[in-house]
Amino acid sequence: MDERADEYVDLSFTLCGAKVKTYSQGDDGKIRVICENDSYFLVKDKETLAYMNELNGAYCYGKGFSVFNERSNYYTFTCKDEKSFNIPK
Repeated sequence: MDERADEYVDLSFTLCGAKVKTYSQGDDGKIRVICENDSYFLVKDKETLAYMNELNGAYCYGKGFSVFNERSNYYTFTCKDEKSFNIPK
Protein backbone atom coordinates (compact mmCIF):
# COMPACT_ATOMS: atom_id res chain seq x y z
CA MET A 1 0.00 0.00 0.00
CA ASP A 2 1.44 3.40 -0.86
CA GLU A 3 1.78 6.33 1.53
CA ARG A 4 -1.19 8.21 0.04
CA ALA A 5 -3.44 5.19 0.55
CA ASP A 6 -2.29 5.03 4.18
CA GLU A 7 -3.36 8.65 4.64
CA TYR A 8 -6.87 7.89 3.38
CA VAL A 9 -7.17 4.83 5.60
CA ASP A 10 -6.15 7.03 8.54
CA LEU A 11 -8.76 9.60 7.50
CA SER A 12 -11.35 6.83 7.22
CA PHE A 13 -10.50 5.71 10.75
CA THR A 14 -11.15 9.26 11.96
CA LEU A 15 -14.51 9.34 10.17
CA CYS A 16 -15.51 5.92 11.49
CA GLY A 17 -14.69 6.67 15.09
CA ALA A 18 -13.63 3.00 15.19
CA LYS A 19 -11.36 0.61 13.34
CA VAL A 20 -11.80 0.30 9.60
CA LYS A 21 -13.03 -3.19 8.69
CA THR A 22 -12.96 -2.73 4.90
CA TYR A 23 -11.52 0.03 2.73
CA SER A 24 -11.65 -0.37 -1.03
CA GLN A 25 -11.76 1.63 -4.22
CA GLY A 26 -13.64 -0.01 -7.07
CA ASP A 27 -13.10 0.16 -10.81
CA ASP A 28 -15.78 2.87 -10.83
CA GLY A 29 -13.50 5.03 -8.64
CA LYS A 30 -15.90 4.97 -5.69
CA ILE A 31 -14.43 4.47 -2.23
CA ARG A 32 -16.23 2.10 0.10
CA VAL A 33 -15.52 2.00 3.81
CA ILE A 34 -17.09 -0.32 6.35
CA CYS A 35 -16.21 0.34 9.96
CA GLU A 36 -15.82 -2.19 12.75
CA ASN A 37 -18.86 -0.65 14.48
CA ASP A 38 -20.93 -1.33 11.30
CA SER A 39 -20.92 2.31 10.21
CA TYR A 40 -20.36 2.59 6.49
CA PHE A 41 -19.91 5.13 3.75
CA LEU A 42 -19.60 5.28 0.00
CA VAL A 43 -18.07 8.26 -1.79
CA LYS A 44 -17.17 8.97 -5.39
CA ASP A 45 -13.53 9.99 -4.91
CA LYS A 46 -10.72 10.95 -2.54
CA GLU A 47 -11.64 14.64 -2.68
CA THR A 48 -15.05 13.82 -1.22
CA LEU A 49 -13.38 11.70 1.45
CA ALA A 50 -11.26 14.70 2.42
CA TYR A 51 -14.37 16.96 2.44
CA MET A 52 -16.06 14.48 4.75
CA ASN A 53 -13.41 15.29 7.32
CA GLU A 54 -14.54 18.93 7.25
CA LEU A 55 -18.20 17.93 7.55
CA ASN A 56 -17.34 15.65 10.45
CA GLY A 57 -15.73 18.53 12.32
CA ALA A 58 -18.46 21.06 11.51
CA TYR A 59 -21.57 18.90 12.02
CA CYS A 60 -20.53 15.83 14.03
CA TYR A 61 -18.04 17.53 16.37
CA GLY A 62 -15.33 15.12 15.19
CA LYS A 63 -17.12 12.02 16.47
CA GLY A 64 -17.59 10.43 13.06
CA PHE A 65 -20.50 9.20 10.98
CA SER A 66 -22.81 6.25 11.36
CA VAL A 67 -23.87 6.62 7.69
CA PHE A 68 -22.64 8.83 4.84
CA ASN A 69 -23.91 8.90 1.25
CA GLU A 70 -22.98 11.16 -1.60
CA ARG A 71 -25.90 11.97 -3.86
CA SER A 72 -25.94 13.98 -7.09
CA ASN A 73 -26.75 17.30 -5.39
CA TYR A 74 -26.35 16.55 -1.66
CA TYR A 75 -24.24 14.87 0.98
CA THR A 76 -26.61 12.91 3.23
CA PHE A 77 -25.22 11.70 6.53
CA THR A 78 -25.98 10.75 10.11
CA CYS A 79 -23.52 11.57 12.86
CA LYS A 80 -22.71 9.18 15.70
CA ASP A 81 -25.09 11.19 17.92
CA GLU A 82 -27.91 10.28 15.47
CA LYS A 83 -28.33 13.81 14.05
CA SER A 84 -29.04 13.64 10.31
CA PHE A 85 -28.15 16.19 7.66
CA ASN A 86 -28.63 16.86 3.94
CA ILE A 87 -25.97 19.33 2.86
CA PRO A 88 -26.08 20.79 -0.67
CA LYS A 89 -22.94 20.37 -2.77
